[in-house]
Amino acid sequence: MSQPGETHHDETFRPRVAPLMAYGWYALAAFAAWDLIRRGDGRAVPIGLTSLALITVIVYAIAQRPAVVANARGVLLRNVVRDVWLPWHTVKGIEAKWSLSFQTADASYGSWAMSGGSAGRPRRPRPGASVRNAPTPAQQHAVTWTVPDRLEQLRRRGLHGERTGGVEVRTAWPLLAALGLTAAVLVVLLVLPAA
Repeated sequence: MSQPGETHHDETFRPRVAPLMAYGWYALAAFAAWDLIRRGDGRAVPIGLTSLALITVIVYAIAQRPAVVANARGVLLRNVVRDVWLPWHTVKGIEAKWSLSFQTADASYGSWAMSGGSAGRPRRPRPGASVRNAPTPAQQHAVTWTVPDRLEQLRRRGLHGERTGGVEVRTAWPLLAALGLTAAVLVVLLVLPAA
């Protein structure tokens, strides 16, 4: 979705809490797997490990993978099971009423990473900031921007660049393969009779 050999600065937008919860699950799953291997016996070990692997793939897909990655050329919407690349010249508008969405001439593409409420909410000033130390207008802009505002700035800059490429929608096949494989192994382990 990006041209090889091209250097540019990517800005990634995603919720703060979801990836932290995902890392918490990874730590818990690692401990559970270690404990299962150490104290489990027989059929419970492979079934338990496969169940942990399946839940970990789902947690990755829902909590860690979704993101909005923007640069001077366009924006990549990394959703649960698909990626959408939108060059800036194809984006007609950015909306954040209910969810963060990008309108093109043909369709509208939404983002799992940023809801309308979290994307459109201005950033709060730091706790403990006093009125005496009020930010200057230049500092105030840095504190109060929203995700749609920043994406609109990038879109306007990108409109002056080269207008190549079109909208690309790609399925996240590695994720779907991992999900399908772990689910199939779990079903086989559950169906097989106990030895």
